[in-house]
Amino acid sequence: MINENQAVLDYIAARKLSNTNYYELASTSLNPAQTYGSRSQPVVLVITDNSLKLLSTTLTGFGILQVPNDFEISSTLQWTGIVMVRSSSPLGQFVVNSGATGYINGALMLQAGSQFALTNNNTGSGGTTPATFTISYSCEAIDAAMGNRPLKVVSHTETTY
Repeated sequence: MINENQAVLDYIAARKLSNTNYYELASTSLNPAQTYGSRSQPVVLVITDNSLKLLSTTLTGFGILQVPNDFEISSTLQWTGIVMVRSSSPLGQFVVNSGATGYINGALMLQAGSQFALTNNNTGSGGTTPATFTISYSCEAIDAAMGNRPLKVVSHTETTY
């Protein structure tokens, strides 16, 4: 059986080696006005901090987003492709707080050495705005993030016997 985590890590390493649409950035260097990558040219964006906390920053992109340990969303994330959260600590977290907006369209991969907590603080009580954040699985978005173009039906014919 193929290890999907290792396949993504190998792909990230190959993109780093080729330096093709590959970025390593500290979370403080993220540009909220920039869209990282596009549908036709997805990127690999590796966050170099110990965690990524989108408290008031917007992050938009296409491709693979790799985050170490903790990923907390309180503002807007719009990512098409793969979001991989890796843990080197005893407990990594992926947290969607109330007021978070946006989506992950593709796949969310929580890679852990021990345990991961997936939390959605979407209570909406006490006058807070509920989160409008979605995670949806998309084979097409995953294929595009990995540099594979999905199959497309160009034409078809049907015959009878």
